Amino acid sequence: MLAPGGRSMTTEPPILDLKHPLRQFFTRYGYRAARHPVITLVISVIVAAALIIPLPYLYTNGLRNGTSDIPHHVWASAQPYRGHSDIRPDVVMRSFWVHGSYMKALESDVLQSALDIQNELLGPTIDFNPKRLGASLKVDNLPNDLTVDIRDSLHAINGLSNSSWFFHSPLQYWSCSKENIAADTDIITTVNQHSHQATSVNVTLRHSIVFSGKRFEDRRLVAADALVITLVHMLDSPVGRQWEKRAVDLASRNSKRWKLIPPDGRPLESTLYEFRYQPLSTLDNILLAIAYTVCAAVLLRGMSNLRALKSRVGLIFAVFAQIMLSVLSTFAVCGIFKIHLSHLPRAVYPIASLVIRSQNICSLINAVIVTASNRTTAWRMGEAIGQTGHIALANSAQNIIFALIVWLTASQPASTLGIFCAIALGFDFFFLMTFFAAVLSIDVRRTELSDTLNRVSTRCNGCQKSGAASRKSWAEYIFGWGATASLRIAGPTVFFGVVLMACWHLTDTKNPFQGFFEALSATTRPSPSSVLTVDINQARTPTAWLRMQDDETILEVINVVKPGAHSYIARVYEPIILVLEGSDRTPNNSGVRPFLPAAYDFVQHHLASLIVAIIVLVVAVSLLMKYLLWNEPAEVELDERPPDGDLLTIKTLSKGHVLDVVLLTASNDGVIATVSLDRWVRIWDIQKGIYSYIVQDSASDIDPFPVLAMAIDSDSNWLALLSARDKLIMWNIPERRWGPTMLVEMKGRTPAAFFFGEDKTGFINPLVLVRHNGMMTEFHPEANETKQLQICRSPLVSVRPHIEKPTPECANPPPRIITSSRRGCVHVASDLEIGWHSEGLEIPDPDDDLEIKSILPLPLLSSFLAVRDHTVDLIDIFTNKVTHSFPTQPMKVDSLRCVHSARRRPQCGSVGLTYFAIAYTCAETSSCIIQSYLPEKESGIICFRDPWRAGSKTCCLWTETTMRKFVIENPGRWEALQAKQIVGVRKREKIQKANGNTNLSSGPGLRRRGHNSHREDREEDAWEVWSADLDGKSSSVPLCDPTENENYLLVGGLGPMEKAGRNNIIVALGNIVKVITVGKDKSDDVEETYDALFTGVAPIRKKKMSIFTKKKAT
Repeated sequence: MLAPGGRSMTTEPPILDLKHPLRQFFTRYGYRAARHPVITLVISVIVAAALIIPLPYLYTNGLRNGTSDIPHHVWASAQPYRGHSDIRPDVVMRSFWVHGSYMKALESDVLQSALDIQNELLGPTIDFNPKRLGASLKVDNLPNDLTVDIRDSLHAINGLSNSSWFFHSPLQYWSCSKENIAADTDIITTVNQHSHQATSVNVTLRHSIVFSGKRFEDRRLVAADALVITLVHMLDSPVGRQWEKRAVDLASRNSKRWKLIPPDGRPLESTLYEFRYQPLSTLDNILLAIAYTVCAAVLLRGMSNLRALKSRVGLIFAVFAQIMLSVLSTFAVCGIFKIHLSHLPRAVYPIASLVIRSQNICSLINAVIVTASNRTTAWRMGEAIGQTGHIALANSAQNIIFALIVWLTASQPASTLGIFCAIALGFDFFFLMTFFAAVLSIDVRRTELSDTLNRVSTRCNGCQKSGAASRKSWAEYIFGWGATASLRIAGPTVFFGVVLMACWHLTDTKNPFQGFFEALSATTRPSPSSVLTVDINQARTPTAWLRMQDDETILEVINVVKPGAHSYIARVYEPIILVLEGSDRTPNNSGVRPFLPAAYDFVQHHLASLIVAIIVLVVAVSLLMKYLLWNEPAEVELDERPPDGDLLTIKTLSKGHVLDVVLLTASNDGVIATVSLDRWVRIWDIQKGIYSYIVQDSASDIDPFPVLAMAIDSDSNWLALLSARDKLIMWNIPERRWGPTMLVEMKGRTPAAFFFGEDKTGFINPLVLVRHNGMMTEFHPEANETKQLQICRSPLVSVRPHIEKPTPECANPPPRIITSSRRGCVHVASDLEIGWHSEGLEIPDPDDDLEIKSILPLPLLSSFLAVRDHTVDLIDIFTNKVTHSFPTQPMKVDSLRCVHSARRRPQCGSVGLTYFAIAYTCAETSSCIIQSYLPEKESGIICFRDPWRAGSKTCCLWTETTMRKFVIENPGRWEALQAKQIVGVRKREKIQKANGNTNLSSGPGLRRRGHNSHREDREEDAWEVWSADLDGKSSSVPLCDPTENENYLLVGGLGPMEKAGRNNIIVALGNIVKVITVGKDKSDDVEETYDALFTGVAPIRKKKMSIFTKKKAT
């Protein structure tokens, strides 16, 4: 709906900024939940099973044996009457409560004393049988003391009249006989066996009406605090007048056997109560059917937007499963906390919050649908939950507050509906974020929703091109999910409608709104409560006892006093309390327990079974998920992360060096080593904050300078320094001490490669040194041994380690080193059981691009890239065959990087990818060019199989892929990260143009020492960090914060650049080190081989694979 000015009159939910902490939280949660869907699903299964499995033990028909009463298809209540106070009640209820010591009312002496009181008030009741055939008695001029025959002839069993009466008492279990009570050696058993005994008017002597303050154990009544003797009589009943008179006489005797409260035997006050038992009418059933139909239609309408036929039924089933889990879990919690739900029809409870649940579910599904399909499941789920999580939380919180207001302000049982909905909405949000998020991520992971995105985007593009939005039909407006504000209003509206319906049925008004306001005004009146509970510590107050009467008792009394009606009004007098002399009323641990007795029994007797059942369910769910995801590798979601907040964040590691940093290396754990012209080697740990120390030992005279190369092992335990003094020196990072030293002849020349190898037997991994002349040396510092191998006879131009993880095809792949030489030959050196072995590869050369200039390993794909001038060959490491050749622009040497998805297993059994991209610096324009390759079909997989082999329907050959190309101008220095981001550092173009005719620093590479804080354009302000994804979307931020007060050296170019962990790039700017983070700064604690898995890079060190044993510092 639009206002005159064209503005929307309804408000859309706010879209939080990426920096907002709430969105960051939901994004991170969604990403992790999708990365570990089995764990997320198992958490929801454990919670649901722990609550739902005990349900049959918590609920029964009627308040028996310490359980809750199952809601029926009736409106029932026992509450103060809200109408006019001058109304004539139908009956009068009087009661006598007999107490012994605290929770010891079931002792023989208490029972016999209660029988004496009962006989005093009613006359002899032994073997009570009031049935009189043909009894007809006139009530005029009856004596004050009624004879037994007169009293029994007035009983309701002999015909209902204005003088009728009946009573129920626990003493009827023993036929009101003292001899039977005295002879009973097991009173507890008798009480439990006779709990279904009926009186002469068919009112069942349930424990709830003849005892107060009950304690149940093992589904048996084991103790009670009071015996309740109740008289129900008509307004003009002589029996009622006799009860009242004899109670006063009893009090006037001042017996020493008991204490009477009130002392005069007259009740302090009386209250009109309405007892209602009204089955669902035809109109009620029609309204509920319409409500459920509309909600189901709205939900199915929202789900119909999903075009994936394979998953639509499954998601609809998951939606209803989540709703069922929420409702059943709420019933369990209400049962445990003694929240009685039997006063409302069971069909009312789910509908009250169904619309709210549907809104949150469909919002999440739609958010997932509109995310980019070329992203991974974890990214899509993180983005979707990040966009909708706060909205779902706000919707749930808003409606929970509304439900709590109803709970606090409305009277019973409408208030019960409020607390039920509040708990249900809390569970619904929990299961939405666990159960449904996991199921949805699994569905998306199985690529059953991918074709939806094409259709959605096509429709959106069509709408944009048309220039005019089509008018929606009334059905689309009502059932469509575009009207977010309407849905937010619909949830509270439906809930308020159900509350109105409940109030309407539980009052005698014809107007539901009048019934609601009567229920609301009833809460402002003083609630009836007894003042008699102060001195005797009753385990249950009379008011609480009265409201605990179950539906069946109400129905049975209605059938006696008002047959054919749905309610009756009773004037309920405060009970007369009798406490036996010498009783100890001090509360103790045997009193009424705070939670449902059946819950205690379940924990005591069935906890082990519950644990076993949960374990079986967890195992079954885990096996089912493994079956559904059988063709997904364990690292399927490691190829990218959604941004955890800012896309680019920058930390400054300052005050570490006074001169330029010339060497830099980093580990996956966030440990950085820097070497500066100030002849300091400094260790930084970015995971522990900006923490650093200088590599030095006062007890040793070791001096590693000049340093030619350095490397950190995969465990961040050892730093290896290759000194121009012909020494290999080890430094223990955690213990801050020097380690072994070995001699190595370098003659001041830097190596082609220097990195840690792998050794499962030693504490210190070996070091691999590859010289430009093709000679490889493996150093074992612990044994002071070396191994050498001539990899190639020609000078090397590219040396790369190639370390694979175990796969079904190769359970124990050997570490490899791949090299290329000036002549263009390629060699692979493998560490076999017999030692290192080098093999030359025969790679077919294109006619127009013969020379291979560099190598880029792709260990996850068991392949590597052979880089030529304007061609890149994808070569299988086992067969040495060219899988595919990628044409490119002329490339700068050693500039190629590769980003690809995690390895998948198509049905044909080959290697599969969902996307593949290469990035390089163009030799002609110096621009960064990104070439991404996607399957022709959105649901397809790029397949590595030979073209002549048969493939599956989803397989897409390299020749069938779609290539997209993007160009980044002025890229500067850049690297490729696993999150499908290319990140670089460059000088801003406007700074370069402004200084085009000015010699800023007397030539490249020269530094001006000192700092002028007043110059107009500071040199450090000229640098910026940029990032671009595989869709060509880019952003940039300044490299240096203008608010920082750092003493930057004026530099003409960047220092060394390295990657650290999964999301970090480390770059030196003069004497300052910058840590650039994409997403959240986090060490690679999940998978240490991210370079091997996601990004082809050109490192001079090798990340330690997880298949090897973790090394400890020595």
